[in-house]
Amino acid sequence: RDTCAGSSSHRREQNRHGGCVLLVCACSSVDWGASRKVQALPPIPPLTPTFVELCRGPRPHFPISSAMSTSKIKSPALDSPTAAYGSIWDARPRKYKSVLFQVCAFILMMELSERLSYYGINQGLKNFMQKIGWSLVSASALKSTWTSICYITPLFGAYLADEKWGRYRTILIFGIWYCIGDFLVAIAAHPDIMTEKAIVNPIFVIGLFVGIGVGTGAIKSNVITFGADQFDPNDPSEVHQKETYFSYFYFCINFGAAFSYGYLSVLCVEGSAQIPAEYGYFATYMICAVVMVVAIFFFIVGSPRYVHMPPKDRSISTLLLLLKESAHTSRDGAIVVTGALLLLFSLVVNIASAFSADSGRAGEALSYVAAAMVLVGVVCWVYAAHDQSFMDSMKESQGGHFDDTQVDGYKKLVSALPFAAYTIIWQCAYDQTDANFQSITQQCDLRLDRSDPDSSQIPGAMLGVFDPIFIVICIPILDSIVYPFYEKRFGKPPSQFGRVCAGLIVAAVGIFWSGIFEIIRRNAGPLQDANGDPILDGGSDQPMNDISWAAAIPNYVFIALAECLINVTAYDVFYSVVPLGLKSTSQSVNLFMISVGSVMTSVFTIMFSPYLPSDDLNDGNLEYMFFTVGAVSVVNFFAFYFTMKKMNFGMSSSTTNDEFDLQGKDSVASRHSVAATK
Repeated sequence: RDTCAGSSSHRREQNRHGGCVLLVCACSSVDWGASRKVQALPPIPPLTPTFVELCRGPRPHFPISSAMSTSKIKSPALDSPTAAYGSIWDARPRKYKSVLFQVCAFILMMELSERLSYYGINQGLKNFMQKIGWSLVSASALKSTWTSICYITPLFGAYLADEKWGRYRTILIFGIWYCIGDFLVAIAAHPDIMTEKAIVNPIFVIGLFVGIGVGTGAIKSNVITFGADQFDPNDPSEVHQKETYFSYFYFCINFGAAFSYGYLSVLCVEGSAQIPAEYGYFATYMICAVVMVVAIFFFIVGSPRYVHMPPKDRSISTLLLLLKESAHTSRDGAIVVTGALLLLFSLVVNIASAFSADSGRAGEALSYVAAAMVLVGVVCWVYAAHDQSFMDSMKESQGGHFDDTQVDGYKKLVSALPFAAYTIIWQCAYDQTDANFQSITQQCDLRLDRSDPDSSQIPGAMLGVFDPIFIVICIPILDSIVYPFYEKRFGKPPSQFGRVCAGLIVAAVGIFWSGIFEIIRRNAGPLQDANGDPILDGGSDQPMNDISWAAAIPNYVFIALAECLINVTAYDVFYSVVPLGLKSTSQSVNLFMISVGSVMTSVFTIMFSPYLPSDDLNDGNLEYMFFTVGAVSVVNFFAFYFTMKKMNFGMSSSTTNDEFDLQGKDSVASRHSVAATK
């Protein structure tokens, strides 16, 4: 799910044959591999979602007008002198035969450690929060709220790296910041601290939300691009190494996820031969903290070898200036800005709602306020952004302060806002895999031997790995069978619009099925041992019912299939709809929608807390929430269908609408990378 945070790095170099090679950082925060689960990805092709080589050979013509050099506010990422980059790689203290292993190994270690730490914290988060006194509702809501923070803070990290500090300094500072958060969470998990309610919660909340939530966002928005910066685009050997770098980058992410959802998910619940079960969470979180210390140490050791790109891009600041002016010069501009502010501040209201969910009706009331803010924000974007002509008044040719080319680029970005708004409910459904699906799974029969009441159990969090597993299965089926069959039957490939529509339908069906499955699970009745006592789940200490954990797998399958149809297409749309200098800024809109989707997951969980009177799902009606989310998903589908039809948005069968995508095949939404988007 982790996409671009708004950073961009664009360089133009003259190759030795006189051709122009234009390299684009499509998404500097592309933690495409930030899958919360384990994936097995094929080797990354030369044209990756992060760095796209747009042209080779003969010099192409790029429509950059001379007016840009004299405009009051220049186009983002296109106004930096290209000569400034000519000697960056040559200025390296020494020439390394293998930049991948002699330079980027230190950066890859940072990514491996950060992902291991993130997943190690994430997989046991709900159960740990319940153990320190939070209810099931609060734990679920707070986990989704934390996820929303993790997906909004990369914008802050990208801004600092691109406009203030540079990538190295940003990664280092927030790596230390992240590490402090890890240690605070580990301290909170010590058995002696866990029993002190007045102490454990402040330490835990500060460490999780302020430390890890901010730190992970700032790191993920820069580390993949910082590694790619190390390779000289004029050296064929280093260009080849860069292709391999992305494969190693994804391997590091997957290894971190595999270790966390494999070993750490068991350690935190059951302990080990040397670690008592009561120290399981402390040991797990301390491992996460220690690996970050080691990573920071080696990251600093490698610093003399790094190439540092100067922070010159100002696309984020320029976007804010443009939005401010549009709000003052036109009604539609003011509505668009109002919608953005409502969506942003819904996060703030939801934080208050999540932390007060156990304090009477206040949390529930705030959840309705947050939901209303999201709804109005969506309506504002759909109403005002479907026609972007209100932005013409900001052009220099019409008396504005922005050059015409730049405004035209931002108009294309604004045209994607209605599409973006309709993905929020999908992101809410998507976030269920890490939120309420885990609660359902933990009250199924998790025993490895169902005939033995004392049999070892599969950690409920571990089942989340089925989502990326089925993504890896679904992608080849869609690419090799479904899409070719559609093209043969209808004479054209499926359009972006069609694929998203299909995905929204699958997601709605999946959410309805989750509600039905919850009824089936509850009616199966609790498991009992020989004495008639309930058999409890080791993670949540709640009674397990007489239905196998395998029966919960379809919940993840529906979401995985919808993810293949929607997320791939969404990344493609946000990349192809805008010109060169705004591609990463466009992806940041997608990232923002993921954050708001997690807000809605928290909101729905709190809204339906009256139907969950205890932490035992057998006492409540969680299916009511799923049926409501499903109904909203149906309404969202029809609204999306008619709005996109009216706008004629995404109707092309080609995934290459980008005027700069000269090779006609280089999409940011490579179908082989969707498994790495969580």
